[in-house]
Parts: sequence; structure tokens; C-alpha cells
Amino acid sequence: MIGFKVLREDLTSLGLLGASHLQYRFDEWNRPGETVSAHPRKGGGLWVARTLGQARAMRRYMLTQHGVQARIFRCLIDGVIYETSCRIKTAGVLFSAEDELV
Repeated sequence: MIGFKVLREDLTSLGLLGASHLQYRFDEWNRPGETVSAHPRKGGGLWVARTLGQARAMRRYMLTQHGVQARIFRCLIDGVIYETSCRIKTAGVLFSAEDELV
């Protein structure tokens, strides 16, 4: 399954909703540093946007509300743990430098 990961310029997570900053790497499965939970706000898991439009909206939000430049990557996801109408919580994401979208 495909998702869209929004990251800071240095490939760290956005840290929304109090989440810890995770360092992401190209060409390897990126996994959360804690046990994955199916709860929407508790436990590990990585969030991705369902669509490119939603990822772009998240990038705009980070810039306008937090002054943070963000990058968007098309990525493979390792199963759906929890999902909403705009985001998917997964156990892992895989992307390369060539997967970056402008």
C-alpha cells in the first residue's frame, strides 16, 4: 500500500501531537522506536497521509503555523494499524530520495 510521508527538511518527523522526533533514512524500513499500538493517540506507529493533497495541506500547515519547511515522500507502508479519513497509522515506511514530491 502507498502513503505520503511528510518530514522536516532534515528527514526527522514533524513531532505533531507531542510525538517524539524520529530520524528517517532512505532505502530502508523505518520503524517506530516503541511498541506499536492500535490506539489512535497512544503507543508507537508512524503516521502517513492517505493522499498527496492531504500531505500538501500538512506541509502548508507546518509552514504557516510553525514556520517549519517540510518535504513529502511517496512511500510504501507496512500494514494499516489504524486509519482516519485523512491519515494512516502504520508499523513502518519505506522510501528513497527519488520518491520525493515537489
